[in-house]
Amino acid sequence: MGRLSESRPQALDAWRVTTDDADVAARVASLMGGEPQPNEGGGGSLAYEVLTSRESVRILLNGPAAVAARMVLWGSKGIIHECDGMEFLSPKEKKGQPCGCPPLLENRRLEAKSGRGPMPSIDITFRMAAAPVLGSFHFMTSSWLMAAQLSDLLDALERVDGPAVCDLTMELVVYTTKAGRGVCYRKPVFTVLGSPDTVAPEPPPPAQPKPAPSAPGRKARATPEPPTPSAPQSSHSVNVDADLLRRAAHVLGTGDHQETVIAALSEIVAGRQQTAELAQLREDVERIAAIAGQALQGRDSSLT
Repeated sequence: MGRLSESRPQALDAWRVTTDDADVAARVASLMGGEPQPNEGGGGSLAYEVLTSRESVRILLNGPAAVAARMVLWGSKGIIHECDGMEFLSPKEKKGQPCGCPPLLENRRLEAKSGRGPMPSIDITFRMAAAPVLGSFHFMTSSWLMAAQLSDLLDALERVDGPAVCDLTMELVVYTTKAGRGVCYRKPVFTVLGSPDTVAPEPPPPAQPKPAPSAPGRKARATPEPPTPSAPQSSHSVNVDADLLRRAAHVLGTGDHQETVIAALSEIVAGRQQTAELAQLREDVERIAAIAGQALQGRDSSLT
């Protein structure tokens, strides 16, 4: 969810994938967008990174065993405290003994913030649902927000009772503090969808809007290439608001300036757009009519 940029931490709004395999990097890029590039954003010795265009990826989790979580407090010489929130995990002589951490996650967070308590260390192993043959990937985080949803995640994985299809999403959170300060960040969210035989390996593509039906008796036409200007037959000058005509053509679905003026004047708009959109255009119809009148007087039918 982040990287180093010029030695400074940088939060991302789409997933970043690192790997030591050039073929895997290329395949990830083809599935999630982006391009493989040398890993200059941190992440150990892995040679490649892909800054994808996806904020959500469909994955496979092999049950609760795919989730490894612990609480760790690091010191200058290594781990000072390692537990699961209730019992010590190390050193060997303390393993299984009560660790003394507060039972509430928020209180643990306060102790960690003061430097007296451990922080989450979460490692979730998964495969990409669209390409399981690429092997195992790891999502590693010390996020307290992720720690807060671990219990629900494990319960959901237990209910599936086997490999589970999940969506791993960078969810956008936006709120305003009591002091009136706007806050915006992204948090990791796992959503368990079900077993592989009931859930597609990739989410369905978003529905594409259907094109508006053509008006009766009129076929939509692509805008033609502008013709080569011919010698003027009249000295009349016509000033045309090109932006206005483009907006009119967009609403009316017409293909050239002359057709746009005619359609606007005769209100051939059935099925094109909602009435509200037409109302915004009507205040300019008189101007279009004036332009048409000038063009007809000057025998200039191109309106260019």
